Amino acid sequence: MKITAIYGTSHTGSTVLLARILMQSLPQDNSSTFLEFFLPQDFSHFCSGCCACFEASEPLCQQAPAQLKPILQAIDASDVILLASPVYAYHVTGAMKSFLDHLGNRWIVHRPNSKLAHKTAVLLATAAGSGIRQTLRDMKDSVNWWGVGRVYPYGIRSMALKAAELSESRKEKMRRDMQRLARRLQPAPVEPRCGVRMRYWLSRKMGGGLTASDHAYWKTQGWMDGKSPWK
Repeated sequence: MKITAIYGTSHTGSTVLLARILMQSLPQDNSSTFLEFFLPQDFSHFCSGCCACFEASEPLCQQAPAQLKPILQAIDASDVILLASPVYAYHVTGAMKSFLDHLGNRWIVHRPNSKLAHKTAVLLATAAGSGIRQTLRDMKDSVNWWGVGRVYPYGIRSMALKAAELSESRKEKMRRDMQRLARRLQPAPVEPRCGVRMRYWLSRKMGGGLTASDHAYWKTQGWMDGKSPWK
């Protein structure tokens, strides 16, 4: 199983610890890979609103290709996409939000990678107190509109500001919950959910995307001529 983890933080705290517990709970074989990206360390650009990624023939930010391409390539090659963010002011970190902003052009209403319909997304959020629901929602909005076939959100109140301050009972709960989640991530055929199918259907009804480049992309993929995006 190939997993790409993208963290909304550059330090190894409770959020990264939680993700690594999940990885350690999965069965390993010679084909297993676990690739990590830390934000903003591995991607530090803010969206300037230039719209080049929506209008250019290649849907990629023209200002940050060197940092963005490796992450996109890892996502496309993975079986599981793991987004993990601590709660900052009731939402994802600014670094995670900035990264998600750069992938708006990959939403179904623009130029999605239809292969994501056969992938799984795991969303993890940790908080010393409240804000987990909103933080998971921030990430879930993106993976839903990317067209990811299966999504597993999970959040936990760490009751601590630092990983070193986690109680043994919190650590044990993390281990139990991640072991349970790991069992659900066993390799199995992933089919797009009803919500993903509906988003593709609505976008096709709109003419295939929102810009001229989007329309051309949808036409090239054959989706405007009845070809299924996930077959």
